[in-house]
Amino acid sequence: MSQITLIAGKDIDEEKWDACVNCLEFPLIYGNVWYLDLVCEEWNALVYGDYEAILPLPFKSKGGLKYVYRPYGVQQLGVFGDTSKTEELLTAIPSKYVWVDIFLNAENDLGKHTKNSMTQTNLILDLKRSYETVYEGYSKQTKRNLKKAQKTSFGSFGFESPEQIVNLFKLNKGKDLNNLQDKQYQKITQIMHTLMHKNLGYINALYLEPNHLCAAAFFMEWKGRITLLFSVTDDLGKEAQAMTKLLDEFFIFQSNKPILFDFEGSNIESLARFYAGFGAEAEIYHNYTRNKLPVPKSIIRRLF
Repeated sequence: MSQITLIAGKDIDEEKWDACVNCLEFPLIYGNVWYLDLVCEEWNALVYGDYEAILPLPFKSKGGLKYVYRPYGVQQLGVFGDTSKTEELLTAIPSKYVWVDIFLNAENDLGKHTKNSMTQTNLILDLKRSYETVYEGYSKQTKRNLKKAQKTSFGSFGFESPEQIVNLFKLNKGKDLNNLQDKQYQKITQIMHTLMHKNLGYINALYLEPNHLCAAAFFMEWKGRITLLFSVTDDLGKEAQAMTKLLDEFFIFQSNKPILFDFEGSNIESLARFYAGFGAEAEIYHNYTRNKLPVPKSIIRRLF
């Protein structure tokens, strides 16, 4: 019988770990050692046998209490490798973590732990087809939006920085999001710079005359999966349907390639409807929680 071992992130066998994370056709970037080191203050992991299955455990401490959380810049983690061990690995999470909040990946079957989880929706689009076929999957509304966008003359420069698009976000959607603070903006900026340095990320943007940045998206590319990590549109861009135009142009250039496009969400109804309008399909994953403290989960979330 294979043994489950708790290992500190700094002591992980990186070669075996990353091989386990990347065993799928379109693997998730979030589980790689370098990405976890980038987004986590500290992390441990449960390792089944000789890295047959692994479960990263990003954690923090507050008031002497340790808790497992989802780092900013991560959509899904959970069990990688032999996902039939998901239930066993979740059971093995040490009780020293008084609060556990893990967003598992779509390959994970929770078994008896399903009752302690909530379903989440991701949206994905298969680009291993001609653009014409992809376009046929667009909704009537998306096609109307695209026709409207095509009436506008957009410019594209290609020299945008993460700081530019984060600042644009702050001035627009960010004004309505009280949960986003400077540390989150700094972290996403750091993530984007790191990905660009590794040639794993790039920015596409559209401008209205004269030189008005109205829409931008950061794409993260990892082993055939391209993820929409960050996007922003201002009021003028929304009126001109700039994001519809930006994504459509992206699909024109990326179609007929072995690529899975990952919209990275969303549970927000309006955003999910926008993404689904491109023919995206739902991919279900789960948010597993475990509470060892005698207080309501809602209060625990606010504390941590």
